Amino acid sequence: MDALIRKAGQILYLLDLRIRKLRYYRILRNHTSMIISIGIFLTVIFLTVLWELGYPAEKAVMYSIGLSVVFFILLVLIGAYYEAKRLQANELNSCFHFTHSNMNGIVISELGFSETARENLNLVLNNLQPKSKIDFKLVSDNRIAADYKKVLRVIHLLIVGGIRDFKKEQKELLFKFVEDNFTLNGSPVNRASFNSRFSELVNEKELEFQTNLEPFQKTHRK
Repeated sequence: MDALIRKAGQILYLLDLRIRKLRYYRILRNHTSMIISIGIFLTVIFLTVLWELGYPAEKAVMYSIGLSVVFFILLVLIGAYYEAKRLQANELNSCFHFTHSNMNGIVISELGFSETARENLNLVLNNLQPKSKIDFKLVSDNRIAADYKKVLRVIHLLIVGGIRDFKKEQKELLFKFVEDNFTLNGSPVNRASFNSRFSELVNEKELEFQTNLEPFQKTHRK
């Protein structure tokens, strides 16, 4: 009896293993194999149901295939929709919501951008890739390097909720956003400078922070 139970258990185990391998390597391998497997399964189900309802074999087959094609199209559309949403969610710009959809009517030169950057700024504000990186031209006191804190103040005003309370993960996304979309007076974004200026900005006292924000705030509201 014990030997019979062990043998039966081994057979069930091997059967389960084969089913799991079939499901993983054949059915769940990719979207195509999953949809094909579901289509075959639905065709068999529809065919069985229609046969049981008394439909002639020819009509049962025809209707089953037709219903399966309809479900196949629906599955493709649903899959495509969620794939598009996934890709959209992975866009760097889509990590942020902006207070403006465009910069029309705003004197962008006072924000540190040339007039030629307006179109690219509008693209960024609509979560689209700019045609070229946007150059921020306001320099720091040494009159050579662009002022990181100034560009961060502008971005603070453009992002809903601002950037001052950003934690480590949000700060990393912000760095990538600035790095991918902006240059600073013709130079690429420097990680060390960005981190230092960001820390200085978020640690400013409230009055100092608001005072330094005012020049950009007035321009931003035009």
